Amino acid sequence: MSQEERDRLRDAFLQLDSMKYTYPDGVTFWDKQEEVHKGAHAAGQDVHGGPAFLPWHRELCNRLEKHLRQIDPDLSLHYWNWTTDPRAAVDGRAALFTTAFMGSAAGDIGDPFPDFESTEPGHVLVWRNVAPGPPLVADVVSVLFGIAVAPDDAITTSGGALPPESQYQALDAVLQSAHNYIHSGYIRGTITNPHFSFHDPFVFLLHSNVDRIWARWQNAPGHDWRLDPDQVYGTFGQDPASSVNAELQPWAGGPDGGVRPWSTGEDPADPPAPKTARDPSIVAPPVYDA
Repeated sequence: MSQEERDRLRDAFLQLDSMKYTYPDGVTFWDKQEEVHKGAHAAGQDVHGGPAFLPWHRELCNRLEKHLRQIDPDLSLHYWNWTTDPRAAVDGRAALFTTAFMGSAAGDIGDPFPDFESTEPGHVLVWRNVAPGPPLVADVVSVLFGIAVAPDDAITTSGGALPPESQYQALDAVLQSAHNYIHSGYIRGTITNPHFSFHDPFVFLLHSNVDRIWARWQNAPGHDWRLDPDQVYGTFGQDPASSVNAELQPWAGGPDGGVRPWSTGEDPADPPAPKTARDPSIVAPPVYDA
């Protein structure tokens, strides 16, 4: 991404946290994302560790991107390639943890988000404690799953020899494990705990990468069934009790969405419609032009 594109994303994040952009309950568009994430996790919506992890977070990223486009209609959510050190400017990539873009890699986030607060005990502001060197995603995947190839390839081909109905389960296990390592083993700080992680704007660059990898798996040649709501989740989708068949809160309608705080947090002009992980808007990956 160019410097100008990074500046536009940074500025949009800052505007989302201003009182110009608030839900009816007075919470800013930015802070509401943390409330949504924390509330769903705390209320047992099975958005971490369960099969709805990928579709639930895709919906969250898609909605954040819609907010960004209310500020800048041509803006798309960036992603961080988690095989690279986000502090380093190498191979044509820019350093991400700078005072001009994503803030500090150590201690309080600082500029350009000096007022981005955290609600975690002991920390008033968002903070980080990034591990030395580049992430060890390849090592994590190799140790846990015995797949010793480039991380994206390892993740997207995991379970490829299994019957189609078992492939999502295999992909989900590997991708969630890599994601968990990045949160608590590499970036650390506010991002470590899912109850507070979405205070940090960098979490969206992390999760958009998770979604990019899932989309790559879905779009693999010869696997059109991975774009079919009735087939993509395999055995998970066949289980009526699975979270991929449950209503995804807070986007499933009802008087309060089943989870606080969305009873007063959704836009009355755009009320939530019943939605599960099978919804075509969730199964279909976002598509961008060249």
